[in-house]
Amino acid sequence: MPRADSLDPVSVIATGPVARALAARLLQLRDEHLGVLRGVAGDDLVAVLGDSASLPWVDGVAYLGRDAGAPRVLLPTTLCPTVPVDVFERAIARHAGELESPWAITVSPPRVISLADARPIERGHILQWLGASS
Repeated sequence: MPRADSLDPVSVIATGPVARALAARLLQLRDEHLGVLRGVAGDDLVAVLGDSASLPWVDGVAYLGRDAGAPRVLLPTTLCPTVPVDVFERAIARHAGELESPWAITVSPPRVISLADARPIERGHILQWLGASS
């Protein structure tokens, strides 16, 4: 359901063609800007972590933030669960199994993604991901 007050974004996430656009946008950043970001990528996904001001914008991405009541999950900044957020976090923890937190929650498609392996973003890794995802 819509959140009364938006969360401050701490992550941006994209899937499919939007993930490729986000990766291409990251390549446009200056080295010092890229150096303050961390990220993870999968077959069809790119997630970037950083402070609000450093996160890149691309049409179609989802911004995620941290609710103080559920610090292990990153939720869409404009949405909140229909159950209390701490209950939601505990349910995600049970559902995630061995996946380590923090967990990014996406709505479309609905997914739980571990961001525990986020590492500093390097241009070479972006180029490698873009080549592999073609």
